[in-house]
Amino acid sequence: MKLYQLSLLFVCLACISLFVGVQDLSILQLFHLTDEQVHTLVSSRLPRLVSIVLAGMSLSLCGFIMQSMTRNKFVSPTTAGTMDWAKLGILVAMLVFTHVNPLMKMGIAFLFTLAGNLLFLKILRHIKVNDTIYVPLVGLMFGGIVSSISTFIAYKYDLIQNVSAWLQGDFSLIVQGRYELLYVSVPLLIIAYLYADRFTVAGMGESFAVNLGLTYKRVMAVGLVIVSMITSVTILTVGMLPFLG
Repeated sequence: MKLYQLSLLFVCLACISLFVGVQDLSILQLFHLTDEQVHTLVSSRLPRLVSIVLAGMSLSLCGFIMQSMTRNKFVSPTTAGTMDWAKLGILVAMLVFTHVNPLMKMGIAFLFTLAGNLLFLKILRHIKVNDTIYVPLVGLMFGGIVSSISTFIAYKYDLIQNVSAWLQGDFSLIVQGRYELLYVSVPLLIIAYLYADRFTVAGMGESFAVNLGLTYKRVMAVGLVIVSMITSVTILTVGMLPFLG
């Protein structure tokens, strides 16, 4: 299918999704909605659609950036342990900074996620393997260790059920006032678009990128910040969405 056909299909499916839910809303009644139906459409269905689109775009872009940085097509925020680090950061924010606003929680989760990504890339530099499947396997094991630490801390402070319910990926509870933090990902998407060619060149290797005049370390730093910030915002708003990247 061509790009315009995919775009048209996307718009049609997005419009149809606005009329799917518990409360009956018919597209045939679009211009004859009751006040209650209008409130449902504006306060629930539209925020749900916007959050799904932003989360999908953001995490898929994170997958592209991480695949370019690691030069491996199987790496994503899920297979690199990025989401697990964000989960640990949010858990620490819940325990240590109990009364902070969601923006502060996002900042703490961002710091943990950034540290986790740096550590993962450092581990990859010490692994000399030719098989691309080993990289995501290392990331999954790395993420499993971090997730175990998070589970242990949550178990110690009797937060297992709270953390599991809160971080479970779910768009059904998205309403007006609970998804606006996702708008932080919009400028990050724009920056990633402007850096898309640089990420592609960086994916060819450091020596090749430097020979082409690219500031390799700066591009890698921008990519890490974008991935860490988007992952933190998405998990904090809608929970963990595994393997989307």
